[in-house]
Amino acid sequence: MRQRLAGALAALFALACLPAGAATPAEATPTLALFTATEELSTSTATQSPVPAPTATPEPTSTSNRPGQWGRLANRGFGGERIKTTLFFAGQARDGSTRYGCWNASNLGLYTVHPDDCRHLNWSTSSSNREYALDRMGAAGLNVVAMSSWGESFLPCEIGWTISAPMQTAAGAHDELFAAAAGRHLLIVPYIESRADWAVRDEFPRTADGRVAPGLVSQVNDLIGRYLQNPVHPEWAERWARVYDRNGEGRYAVALIHASSNRLGVNDHAAFAAGFDLVATEVEQATGVKVGFLIDPLPPGSNAPGVYRPGPEASGPFLAATDAILGIQAFIPEIWVAYPDDAQVIAWKRSFSSRWSATGIPFLSDVSPGYDASIVFPASITYGHTQEWRDGLAGIVGDYAQDGLAFNSWNGYTEAMAAVPTDEDGDTYYLWLIDLCGLVDALP
Repeated sequence: MRQRLAGALAALFALACLPAGAATPAEATPTLALFTATEELSTSTATQSPVPAPTATPEPTSTSNRPGQWGRLANRGFGGERIKTTLFFAGQARDGSTRYGCWNASNLGLYTVHPDDCRHLNWSTSSSNREYALDRMGAAGLNVVAMSSWGESFLPCEIGWTISAPMQTAAGAHDELFAAAAGRHLLIVPYIESRADWAVRDEFPRTADGRVAPGLVSQVNDLIGRYLQNPVHPEWAERWARVYDRNGEGRYAVALIHASSNRLGVNDHAAFAAGFDLVATEVEQATGVKVGFLIDPLPPGSNAPGVYRPGPEASGPFLAATDAILGIQAFIPEIWVAYPDDAQVIAWKRSFSSRWSATGIPFLSDVSPGYDASIVFPASITYGHTQEWRDGLAGIVGDYAQDGLAFNSWNGYTEAMAAVPTDEDGDTYYLWLIDLCGLVDALP
């Protein structure tokens, strides 16, 4: 039903929201070479076997064993707050326009949900549209924006965001986000994505010639130059979120999707954890800036990519002893399992959350409306978008969100992961996000 409705709305929606200068649907044919943060799942998860059913879930774990303010915000005016974040694809919609110097075809026809306010698609056309989006985030109770980033600012148009990102998520869009966040109770964490030509697992912790994750180091250094050491906009440095590490020191936070490794064996737990300190040291030596990481651990025993995949029992003790680890910020980890119904997916997600929370590492409870990429990835699984799903995830938040919340995502329209009100669901997921933030705020 959702796919049929999306198809019926697509043409009218595209015409209604096209800004001046954008290509019409006839001029801009949608391309299937458009990926979001889940670009690697396009055909694999629907055909592989289900992972084993989760075992009994431990009771919710107290965070009292965590040292100091580990995992809490350290910025002035935010000190000690829990992180409540959403993944956000900054930039103009991929509507056939060229807003940041690179062009790619429209993907409006690939949406499975459609925002009911065109301001959400016209980020670059006016500062008021950008302010509107951020004000809606703040009104929902969020205090951190996870800024989707698809590579260094100097990458040519042929690679990087133009191939993979669902919006025109260019360096210029990032600049607009930092500028719009000024004066608001919102911080920004750069969120390093996998893309068609690069994934951290292929170089982490070291390449074959011994270099420490050179692509990751380069991306973090580039972001530091743009937002922490920019002489034209020194005020932008105040917007980058700092998070307390296990020693009580504030580090500039970087989120990393798809944390796994093809450079390690399946039992190299210590080497995997140590890699994050190696990267942080490389960055500090190059820039003088101390960073730490919020990681998306790809689950072992699933269909997720990577020879080494970190699990809470085997990897957790090593990660918990790593200075550069700021917390766990998973991105829809349930996408890597193939259960046939939502009840089993919720049970798996509860087990995943409980087990990572029990490690003592700060754990952000990740939630999403569900998943439906049936146009862009026809073979992918779909789940969620029901009251059962929302109730199940709210229960997980109530039990395991003592350190905070990660909502995936704000504007993932091609995968039906959107907090903003939509034509299909009204304001259901925006109001749900408000409720979830309230649940987090009420936790002890």
